Order: sequence, then C-alpha cells, then structure tokens
Amino acid sequence: MNTTDRQRLRGAIAAAILATITVLAAGVMSPARADAPAPLTVRAKLVEIPSSMPPDDLYDYAYVMRYEVIGGPMDKASILVAHYKPRVPRGKIKDAAKLHVAGTVRSFAQGDVHKLVLSPELKKMWKGALVDEFAATDRKSVRYWCLQADPG
Repeated sequence: MNTTDRQRLRGAIAAAILATITVLAAGVMSPARADAPAPLTVRAKLVEIPSSMPPDDLYDYAYVMRYEVIGGPMDKASILVAHYKPRVPRGKIKDAAKLHVAGTVRSFAQGDVHKLVLSPELKKMWKGALVDEFAATDRKSVRYWCLQADPG
C-alpha cells in the first residue's frame, strides 16, 4: 500500500468515526424519543393528597396526587399526577431524577395551584417505587409523571 492509499484509508476511517460519534451524540443528547408524546402543560389545583407521604430518607419513590385542571381543553378534568419525592423542594433534587424533575414548587399542600408539565409515560419515566393509593379504586385513569411543577 503506498502513501496516498494509506492517507485515503486514514481519511475514510476518520470520517467514519466522526459520523458514528455524531450519531451517538445526537441519540444521547436528544431530550425525548421521536415517537414519545409531547409533554402536556396544564394549570391545576391540587385537590387530594390521599395520606401522609413516606419519609424521603427510606427510599426513592414517586407519590400520586389528584389535581383538577383549571382552564384549557381539559378544564375541570380530574387527573392523577406522580411527583418524585414530594417532600423535597423541586429545586433541591440533586440525584439522577434531576434529569426528569424540575420546577420551583417548594412543597405540596391541598388547595395549591400549580403549573404542571406532564408526561403520560409514567412507566417509561419512573421504574422505582410508586405510592399510588388511588390504584385500589381507579386502575384505568392515566397516571402522569410530573416533569416540572411551578406555582401557578
């Protein structure tokens, strides 16, 4: 193999490596899958926290609460929303869940109004423990994963 052939081969290998890195980086940095449903943004009133939330120091969990949507196409709809470790202010979450939890809500109290960004793909977003006291009476309603919660 002569010098010119070696240079072409090195160039081809470098181009292939660069193309592979570009494809991999695009997949890693992409915030959502192409087939994932768009997040849903609603303003809603927290109407039910079914019981006392577990302590945060025992394990990581998501806790399901009931909201009533205020305005928009889902006005007055009752929705179930899972919040990751709701005893922790959203801005203080520092573990791996930080990638899927945001907002400025510091605490959750019945009657609060929140602006919520939700994903209907709870089971794809959260694989850990789920405290869902509504499951005994309502297995059919969608459980939304809360991506972001702000005072509303």
